[in-house]
This record gives sequence, structure tokens and C-alpha cells, in this order.
Amino acid sequence: MTIDQIITRHKQRSGFRLADYAEVALPIYTLNVQALTLAHRRLPPIQEFVLRCLALNIPSIGEMTAFLGLEEEVIKSALVTLAQTESIALTAPHGKQSWSLTPKGRITLETAELVLPEERTFPLHFDIITRKPVLFRFQKPLKHREAMEEGLKEIDAGPRKHPQLAEISPHVIERILKATPGLTDQRRDVLAIRSLTNIKPYYIRAIALVFVSTEGSDVQVAFLVDGKASQEHELAFARTAEFQVVAKALTVHPDEQKEVDAAASVAADLEPINKVDANLRHSTERVESDIAEATQALESAESNADRDALRERLRAAEDELQRLRDEAKKVHIRNLYVMDHPPLLENALTNSKTRMMIISPWIKRMVVNDVFVRKLEQLLRNGVQVYIGYGISEQPTENPHPPDEAAVKDLQRLATRYSNFIFMRLGNTHAKVLIKDSEFAAITSFNWLSFKGDPNKAFRDEQGTVMQVPDLVEQKFSELISRFQPSNTP
Repeated sequence: MTIDQIITRHKQRSGFRLADYAEVALPIYTLNVQALTLAHRRLPPIQEFVLRCLALNIPSIGEMTAFLGLEEEVIKSALVTLAQTESIALTAPHGKQSWSLTPKGRITLETAELVLPEERTFPLHFDIITRKPVLFRFQKPLKHREAMEEGLKEIDAGPRKHPQLAEISPHVIERILKATPGLTDQRRDVLAIRSLTNIKPYYIRAIALVFVSTEGSDVQVAFLVDGKASQEHELAFARTAEFQVVAKALTVHPDEQKEVDAAASVAADLEPINKVDANLRHSTERVESDIAEATQALESAESNADRDALRERLRAAEDELQRLRDEAKKVHIRNLYVMDHPPLLENALTNSKTRMMIISPWIKRMVVNDVFVRKLEQLLRNGVQVYIGYGISEQPTENPHPPDEAAVKDLQRLATRYSNFIFMRLGNTHAKVLIKDSEFAAITSFNWLSFKGDPNKAFRDEQGTVMQVPDLVEQKFSELISRFQPSNTP
């Protein structure tokens, strides 16, 4: 599943709405655990035959050799091993020494396995947020530099503290070993943890979902690890100081808020849309979640019958989603939240017929990638008039991230090749606007061209308004087009 599909499946939460999300780096340690264990090994056939001989009262080496048809050295070797594991012992019940089964040997014969004490070293991870040992099987831990290069937002869990022996119990290590195929070659009972060695800081990838209450100011932060919701991370993070930082940061710039509020008030008297919009949103989110769930189930379906049933369920859900989106287009004014924005941008980038305007303070390679540039160039070839304005300040960013700088240059190259593309650094650009033809104008706090690519950006309550009234769209376009005059260049 894609990241968007994973988020869609988990974005519904009773009494809350999704305000923001990001791909994040969760802090962990990698380490080696040295443990004293009891290893359960399958009893080798020769040793099993020797034990059975003793159980049948065949105690001497000569008798065993004759009975089993094996060489004496083979029998002696088996007896030595069994004696070392305390499965047999020398006794002299009638004044003559002979081998006999011990109580442990009788259990060994009954279970057909040897239980041997061993000291072993196991590689594990230690999660800094939950303060628990774990093993992340489906991803390779990242160094700090690697996490930052991938554009992951670092989750601060407070001062790093090395794992302590008291935090790692033998029971937990044993559970991890049993749940991880291939980690050991046999079943092991962990008796004690001797030491923790080779402790190094790393990160794992995850997705953070920030929810805000629909009726109050409560905030919840959920984490998806390996595509699954981790309640342990959510509860543990809620007790950290960083959680309070996230909760307090869910605000927008005053200038942005002014733009968003103004757009919402323009059509306040047009129609009572709140109830209609809320019902459509709830139905749409339910269907989107069903599509994501069916898509994931289809990937792991084992039988043709299951796959056919899931494909039919998927087709029906996709048809229903299209119907709901068509209904949404009939609503003059709609509220926008974080997951509503990417489909609008994709719609404009793919389907604009006459004009498209994007105003976004930052440009990041994670959004303005090769696919984005190809779709934009196709619009330009089709004769669509395109305006893109960016820049949060009058001066360019010092030492920009090379991939982000390359994204800006890609747009600059297109602007030199196509006269119907105006690409300008506006400066002091707080508004985030997307206009497609006369169909819609979206005014929001969502950074259209950088949302997925700014790991240093604080979590925010990304929301706005989309107007789907041609006169209002034209009014907003006329208001902004003057900013693209050459005289306005910083």
C-alpha cells in the first residue's frame, strides 16, 4: 500500500478530525543482548537409541554395540554427550558400574529433545519512546543523516538515555525470539540477561497522525509503524514534553488565518452548507477507508474466490467514491482539511483546461518531483496558462537543500521554454492558493508545493476553504493576478 492509502485507512477517529500528518523518524537504539538461555535441541538419533537401550535395561557398551549394530566408538561418543547433559549417570547398584537414565534423561527420551544451557548474543532494537525492547523486522534502521536526507521529521522523545538491564526482562526477550522466524535455530528459554553491548542510536520510519477534537481543543498523536497503528507509541508519547509542544503548535500564521477566514465569510450567506459538507465528508472518509482496507486485503488474498470478491468490493467502493465526489462539486463552499488538499492539486495538475494558479511559500522536491514536472509541462503544451508564485521572504533561502534547489530550477527551465508559464518569487507569501479554471479556488494554510518535504516544519492544523462558484473564483483570481506583474518581483 502507498503512504496515502495507509493514512486514509487510519484517519477516521470518533470525535476527532485529522489535522496534519508527516513521515517521521522515531528514535531507537540498536544493541546486542547477551543472555543465558536453555536451548531445546532435537535429540540426535544415535543418542535417542542409546537412551532407549538404557530404558530397556541394556546398560553396557558391549551390549549396546551388539544390539544396535554400531561401532563401539560411536556408542562411547553418544554416552559422553548424554552424560554432559546429565541425561545419564554411572551407578553401581550391584557393585558394578553401569550407565542408567537420570530423571532428566527420562524427560529427554519422552520429549525427544535435549535441553542445554548456553550463553548467546541476540541483536535487538530498543524503542526510546516506549522504553521497551523490540525487533523491527520489516525495515532497516536509519542513521540521523539518512533520516534527514529522506525528509523525515525527527520526533524528539526528550534526553536520550541508554537502555538499562532493569528495562529488559528475560520474558520479553523470549517473546521476541519466539515471534521472529529465523532469529534462532531452535526454541530457547531465556533465563537471565547478562549484559547489553554495542549500543548505537538509530531511527525507524513511521507516520505520525495529529488529530484535533471536533468540539474542543483536545489533541491526539497517533503513530503508524510498519503500516499498523501503535497504541503503545501513542500513549507513551502523550506523556512526553514534546507532545505538549506539538499540541501548542497547531496554529496557523495570522496572515494565513485572515485569508482563510475571509474566503469562508465571502459565501457565509450563500447556503447552509455545514451539515451537507459534514455528511459528505463522513461518507467519503468511510468509503476511502473501505477502499484502502480492500486494497490491502487484495494484496494478501490467497484464493481466486477471495480476490474476485475483493475486486468486486473495490469496484463498488470506487464507484461510490466517485458519486460522493461529484456530489461534493455541487456544494458551493466546502471546508478543507489536510487530506482534502492533495486530490485537489492532482485534479488541477491533470485536468486544468484554461488556467491554473498556485501560490505556495516553499517548494520542495518531495512534491515538485519528476512526475509533477511532467504533468505541468503537459498542461503547458496544451496551452493552459499557469502561474506559480513562491517565497516566504524577500531574500532567497541561504544554503537551500540541493534537491529542493533543483526543483526550483526545474520550474525556472520550464518558464524559459513556455511563454504561458509565469513563475515568480513573490516574497512575503503567506497565503496558499490553488485556482483551477473557473471551477474552484482553494484558500488554505496547506503548503501546496512543500507539504511532504519539510522535516523542520512544526505540525499544524492544516485547513481552509474551497469556493466552487465561478464569480467568486474569478474575483479571487483577479485579486491575485496583479502579484505576478514584473514590477512586483522582490
